[in-house]
Amino acid sequence: MVKEKLFEARTKKGLSQEQLADLVGMTQSNYSRKENGVKKIVDAEWDKIAKELEVKKEDIYEEDNVRIVYKGDKGSVNNSGTIHYFNMPDFVLEHIELLKSQNASLKIENQKLKEEIDKKK
Repeated sequence: MVKEKLFEARTKKGLSQEQLADLVGMTQSNYSRKENGVKKIVDAEWDKIAKELEVKKEDIYEEDNVRIVYKGDKGSVNNSGTIHYFNMPDFVLEHIELLKSQNASLKIENQKLKEEIDKKK
């Protein structure tokens, strides 16, 4: 999900991704991932970017479509303890919520069945 407002402000200012990345203290590839919605832009970065573009933060800020967070730990595949953000389409999130509600219903049903079995013992 490209940050359209950010893209427009940057190009209007006549800056390349590499130039803006240098101004805010990050690599071009890192900046590109942020502008393209692959990586989250944290508040401090929004502030730096707005300052360099000479705009208000509110004029370029767009909510991240990042909803799933995975924090690595020593037992995980990445083994780094870093946080990874993933963009998830709404239909996937809706399906996850549906599965959660079905799981909750099944837990209640299982508990009732266990209670019935215990009564018969």
